[in-house]
Amino acid sequence: MSPKRPTLMFVLGLAPRKIGGLEKFLKYLVVALDAVGWDSVLCFDGLISAEFREYISSPFVLIESIDNQGDLGFACAGKLWNLLRKHKPDTFVYAFSSVMRCFPWLAKIAGCKQIFFNDRSSRSQNQEASPLGFSKRVIGRVLTAPLTAIISNSAFTCRMGEAAGLSSARHLVVLNGVEVREIDPGRRVRFREMYGISMDDMVITQVCWMVEAKGVDTMLRAAEMLLQKHAGVRFLLVGDGPQLPVYKRTAAELGIDSAVVFTGLISNPDETGVFDTTDIYCQPSLWQEASSFAVLEAMSCKLPVIVSNTGGMAENVEEGRSGILVPTKDAESLCAALDQLVTEAELRRSMGAEGYQLILEKHRIEDIAEQYVGILIGGRNGMTKPVAHEQQSREAVQKS
Repeated sequence: MSPKRPTLMFVLGLAPRKIGGLEKFLKYLVVALDAVGWDSVLCFDGLISAEFREYISSPFVLIESIDNQGDLGFACAGKLWNLLRKHKPDTFVYAFSSVMRCFPWLAKIAGCKQIFFNDRSSRSQNQEASPLGFSKRVIGRVLTAPLTAIISNSAFTCRMGEAAGLSSARHLVVLNGVEVREIDPGRRVRFREMYGISMDDMVITQVCWMVEAKGVDTMLRAAEMLLQKHAGVRFLLVGDGPQLPVYKRTAAELGIDSAVVFTGLISNPDETGVFDTTDIYCQPSLWQEASSFAVLEAMSCKLPVIVSNTGGMAENVEEGRSGILVPTKDAESLCAALDQLVTEAELRRSMGAEGYQLILEKHRIEDIAEQYVGILIGGRNGMTKPVAHEQQSREAVQKS
């Protein structure tokens, strides 16, 4: 009988419903861990899509479910404890919740050698980098005492976490990573035919969960103004969510519903052709997003981007070079930025090229997965030897 391989358990307070940036990161991470002899256990909260199960399926990956991860984690503590005893992970990671959970102590008691919080949390629009109340900081530091480190996906997230003072663990920054590929003309044609979009139309896209914080209302009001100047523009809104019916009504009330395409949830936006069909990517979020996979995916396809000048998204865009930053809730400023990009083809090209270069330098998914492996299995602020070159890493993901 072969000896048990070391194991990483990653507890995520969400359930994958599509194959997007986060899901691809998890795939690359578990493949990179397997390359150095580690197994992975991924524990989600909620119903996991069949598409994701098939996508992540591998002999070295186990999928578990831990529901009700909120409320400091006490409601799910028993289930987590059973899984910790069952899999005996060497490294434990949790994400998509507050750092204040009972998870670190359960992992420590279960014998985990290293325990990490992966901070991917966006902040509310007006939240500032400042200490929380004394009693909350004391409780937080007690709950997080076993942590090895906190890994943030942007400098913004790291700054907010450090300022809050809920943990004395060291803070590290590892950026989000995305796949790099060329635009596929065939996908562009097929997607536009599927949704009745002319090949001559300029397509402006936003991919998001349809909630107020994503700024879709601002997008629609900017669209109304822009369409008064440019007739050959279509707005592509990809995703579902509780506000989707509201946004459809808003588009109709503004008289622009014929120029707005609501696709609902697309299980694999990349493979379906969302970014291939897009000319300009826009994300006018209201809240301070930690970082946006969709924005980075657009940049990896050499698309110019327009994002709100807030949170971690602003770190990914160099104003006037790789994209345009706009104030939140400002439809007029957003319209002006869109107008500029719709009008100036060379600006679209140059911004797309600058953004693509940024992805190559800082956000290649292969590099990011290797950085995580270096930290998670080594417990240090550094990297292991590269587990694979770019082509080898991509081939390993495809084979798995």
